[in-house]
Amino acid sequence: MAFRSDINALILAALEDGPLHGYQIVKRLKETGGTGRLSEGQIYPYLHKLEGDDLLSANWETDTGAAPRKVYQLTPKGVAELDRQRLQWQKFVSGVGALLIPAIKKSEKGNV
Repeated sequence: MAFRSDINALILAALEDGPLHGYQIVKRLKETGGTGRLSEGQIYPYLHKLEGDDLLSANWETDTGAAPRKVYQLTPKGVAELDRQRLQWQKFVSGVGALLIPAIKKSEKGNV
């Protein structure tokens, strides 16, 4: 994973606490500041791919009194993928930190 802006990992993480529809997912991602200007319309190709990869399942919610909407949730395979991506993220952060933290400490001491 390159971590430039891995929307898939963020979507999986947003669904960790339970099922959400597209607008709720975008709202959760925007609240964290991790997605920039992602709109509801832009998220659906990601959701469809994740569903096609069996990382998400989707059901139509029709009993809310509002228009029917598709609600997405993690599958067991999606939970495993989220765990895998978190491990990769931790390795990435550790590697970057190993390079940047010593430089920050030196600059705080006035050595740089």
